[in-house]
Amino acid sequence: MSTSPRAAAALLIAGALIAGVVLGIAGDRAWMHWHRPPRAPRLERLVEHLDSQLHFTPQQKEAVTQIVARHHARIEAIAANTRPQMRQEIDATNAEIEKVLTPEQRQKFQALSEHMRQRHRGIMRGGGPPPPDLPH
Repeated sequence: MSTSPRAAAALLIAGALIAGVVLGIAGDRAWMHWHRPPRAPRLERLVEHLDSQLHFTPQQKEAVTQIVARHHARIEAIAANTRPQMRQEIDATNAEIEKVLTPEQRQKFQALSEHMRQRHRGIMRGGGPPPPDLPH
């Protein structure tokens, strides 16, 4: 079956249009990813969130900023000491969950777990809000 030159030209134009849309969207997403403004440090975002909810006076905002900064080092030290134990518990939880899943569910669960780990690593580098307390 041969196509007419007119039909071939229409298909070529439609294909070029679709490819242009796809490339345009991908290019836009890439540009937005690389040119977005840097996020504020985690502590600063915490204070800003509290301020947006509680409507601090300037003096309160300064006091809360100092309080959070003063306690941050101790909180991080405590977290660093407990992270290995938390990781063991999360891994044990995930292993038990995997035992009750079908092979297909297990594969999806492992992909979800890896996605959560990567997301958590990004958060630990200051890339977003804290994750919910879910196994990952």
